[in-house]
This record gives sequence, C-alpha cells and structure tokens, in this order.
Amino acid sequence: MSPSPSLATADLVLVAVAVSMLVAWVAAAVTSLQLGVALGAGSVPASGTIGYALFYDPPNED
Repeated sequence: MSPSPSLATADLVLVAVAVSMLVAWVAAAVTSLQLGVALGAGSVPASGTIGYALFYDPPNED
C-alpha cells in the first residue's frame, strides 16, 4: 500500500472556505436570516482564510 498523501495548506484553505459558506447557508435555512445576510457574514471568515493563505503563508515552489 502506498502512504496516504498529506493535506497541503491550499487544500485546507479550500475546505475552510467551503465550510464557512455552507455553515452560513445552513444558518439561513434554519433561522429567519435572509440568505444574502447570512452569506455576507459567512464570507468574512472565508475571506480571512484566503488572506491568511495568500499573505501569511503564501504558496511556494516546493
């Protein structure tokens, strides 16, 4: 068996963005929040995650 590949930072960033937007969508579906408001609020942690990946831990040529 070959060893399982480890997750790269870019993979985790993509998962974090998707999860934050999914949580916002679910919150809008189960509460009285409007979808636009919930997705706007969910975009804040998604944007922060992308900013972290681009400026604090940028991709490298390894």
